[in-house]
Amino acid sequence: MKKTALFLASYSLFTLVTMNNAQAEWKELGSNESMVLYADVDTIKDFGEKAQIMSMLDFKKPGVNPKNKKKVNSIVGLNEYNCPGISYRPIGFKEFSGNKGTGTVVSDNQTPDSQFEPIVNGDWTAGVFNLVCVKK
Repeated sequence: MKKTALFLASYSLFTLVTMNNAQAEWKELGSNESMVLYADVDTIKDFGEKAQIMSMLDFKKPGVNPKNKKKVNSIVGLNEYNCPGISYRPIGFKEFSGNKGTGTVVSDNQTPDSQFEPIVNGDWTAGVFNLVCVKK
């Protein structure tokens, strides 16, 4: 029951925020030659030693969705971070045809049962991890 409630709260947050990307207060966390990483600190939700947050990858050069072959210019996702475990898991993400979560939805992916993966130093997940877990 607890897992179902957490999923419904997470899904509702994910649906609400991705429907209102223009209203989100995206904070730039960093960039490299291929993308800019943003997070919306207003979406941080703490669940004990875990935290969830919406983040966005905005690509400098379009990628391609491997299934439908459509161009992807940004990804907005809800991820959960296990702070003491130094790991994360995607709960859901949407790929967009436009930059900064605009344009049409290329794919909508819900992954509430995904497994936690280690945070890799220098990866985009490390930047978001530092934002949500350093305070814990």
